[in-house]
Amino acid sequence: MMINRRTFLRTSLGAAPLVTFGASRLTRLAFAADSAAAADRDLLVSIFLRGGCDGLNFVAPVDDRDYIAARPPEMRVPEKGDHAGLALPNGFAGADWRVHKEAAPLHELYLGGDLAIVHACGLVNASRSHFDAQDMMERGIADQKNLGLDTGWLARVLAAIPAPGLLPGVAPAGTLPVSMLGTDRACGIADLRDFAYWGDPGERAVLHSLQNLASPLTTPSQRTLALIEAIHKKLPHDKDGNVPKYQPGKGVKYPEHDFSDALQTVAWLAKLDVGLQVAAVDYGDWDTHTGQDYRFAEQVRNLAGPLAAFYRDLSDRTQRVTIVVMSEFGRRLKANESGGTDHGHGNVMLVLGKAIRGGRLHGAWPGLGNDQLDQHADLAITTDYRQVLAEVLEKRLKCGVGQIFPGWSAKGALGLT
Repeated sequence: MMINRRTFLRTSLGAAPLVTFGASRLTRLAFAADSAAAADRDLLVSIFLRGGCDGLNFVAPVDDRDYIAARPPEMRVPEKGDHAGLALPNGFAGADWRVHKEAAPLHELYLGGDLAIVHACGLVNASRSHFDAQDMMERGIADQKNLGLDTGWLARVLAAIPAPGLLPGVAPAGTLPVSMLGTDRACGIADLRDFAYWGDPGERAVLHSLQNLASPLTTPSQRTLALIEAIHKKLPHDKDGNVPKYQPGKGVKYPEHDFSDALQTVAWLAKLDVGLQVAAVDYGDWDTHTGQDYRFAEQVRNLAGPLAAFYRDLSDRTQRVTIVVMSEFGRRLKANESGGTDHGHGNVMLVLGKAIRGGRLHGAWPGLGNDQLDQHADLAITTDYRQVLAEVLEKRLKCGVGQIFPGWSAKGALGLT
């Protein structure tokens, strides 16, 4: 974001400041041992597919009779032909499991043992509302009566782990998502090249002079300016003082897409050693009520290519990077009359990392027979989404989950790590 004087004062002093670090942390921002506290923990990247990704058009038992009967060929993962799905070894017994052809870059990671797939999982609450389902998942709950919870699950993660670095949490967007609601350790940064204050030296001097004033109106602006200046010093600059475009690692090329841009912001911050511990990334437009046959293929392609590039880009850090991909709900088993699918229930989650037991499907498959479906319509949920997140948090971030997911306790283990 390019910040002029008016925008800076409005966003830093308003009700929703650009960044909300606690006042006691201000003097430590530029002097913290940014990477020391994170050395024994993974960087957690949470990717939310907003709109309700159709998990049964992504990863499916292609020879299942109920699956074939419920959908036309163009809305299934086919077992043969030009668009045949890619075979997944170590799937659930009794079926030919495959992933969508456009997910080839992720399939490669699955075969290499870095990608795990959890099927028939999600939010156990039966809500089919985008707003309610997303809100509950981002708050780490499954009951609408707890929607008043004033923090998101990633905000509670940041509060639970030692994170004294310059920027423990980030969302590569203009605002923080609900999952980071209530944290004082995260910032929304859409583009690092524009994360600067475009004011003259006199204006900067005035802002700095306010630092010693004990006023609730001056503290947010000081925090914002301190963060901008500290990150600015870490960025490369050309001979004219401008920040050049991000350069990925050797041999890595991100596809042209907004999702790629967001992931590159996270990768850049990870490489700057600013103490980054948690990132929340959104990828939307998965609400395929109509035209799913062509829309979904494009969505998968624009997920798989950038995500695989991001993973390769952090190849020297993948021993301490774990990526979790989720969506608010799946979609109905049966296709609708508009060439799409309506809001459903059970779904698929992806977990990616060097320390993950990848190359297999995890969880328990309930089946797609009429009596096996939730409300005789949707894929039933056998794994609570919090179980997936809990295993990652406990093993890779060394974080107890009792305070992260209030009122919930694990029932068994998936063995993801």
